[in-house]
Amino acid sequence: MARTALTPQRFATTGLAPSYVTPDAAGVSLRSSGKQLLHVKNGSGSSVTVTLKIGKTVEGQSVTSPTVTVAAGADQFFGPFSDNYEQPDGTDTVFVDFSAVTSVTVACLSL
Repeated sequence: MARTALTPQRFATTGLAPSYVTPDAAGVSLRSSGKQLLHVKNGSGSSVTVTLKIGKTVEGQSVTSPTVTVAAGADQFFGPFSDNYEQPDGTDTVFVDFSAVTSVTVACLSL
């Protein structure tokens, strides 16, 4: 399955009412300019682990990607993302994985 590609939604002085989507089981991708935030809302009855995929290697070795637990019924913001999170294909794309996606919604917000 393909990742859900998120389109950044820009903040404005007149306000932002973001749209949220359910991520694909494979996770999400977003283009990063260093000004994007990922908002994860966990509406499920269990915690969800969010993995922020590091796209770089150090001297040819993979780096362990950080994980964060979002509690049941909670929400959390992630980012902005440094170039360490961008995948090595040169497209400035960041990958984020989820341990479960049932009742989870996400939005990519741009400063």
